[in-house]
Amino acid sequence: MQGAIRLIIDGDPVPWKAHGGYGRRSFNPRWKEKEYFQHKIEEQYDGPLISSAVSLDTIFYVSIPKSASKKKRELMLSGGIRPTKRPDATNMRKFTEDCLNGTVLEDDSQVVNGCLQKWYSETPRTEIIVVALV
Repeated sequence: MQGAIRLIIDGDPVPWKAHGGYGRRSFNPRWKEKEYFQHKIEEQYDGPLISSAVSLDTIFYVSIPKSASKKKRELMLSGGIRPTKRPDATNMRKFTEDCLNGTVLEDDSQVVNGCLQKWYSETPRTEIIVVALV
């Protein structure tokens, strides 16, 4: 088993969104975000593409709403209140897996296991931990 690959992308986590349009007129509505994520991934990982099955843990740290009171803010930071609003964690995970295609993984279908978490933080970011299962 190889060592874990740990990647951190600063900024609010991005959810996956279906392609817009139809036929030749279709477009990826998240192409700028995807380019940013892939650039940040390539800055942190320059190894070969993984072709075996992998375990993928993703931890999403979302911004605390500005309207949160001081007491509520403290609860959010300590984990007493977890983010349950949109975007949902599975769509954020889907986008993250999509960004790993061609940068760390040959294809996101290689993901066979993993953990998914959503937390509040003052520094929003996405943390990705990839472990090749060899």
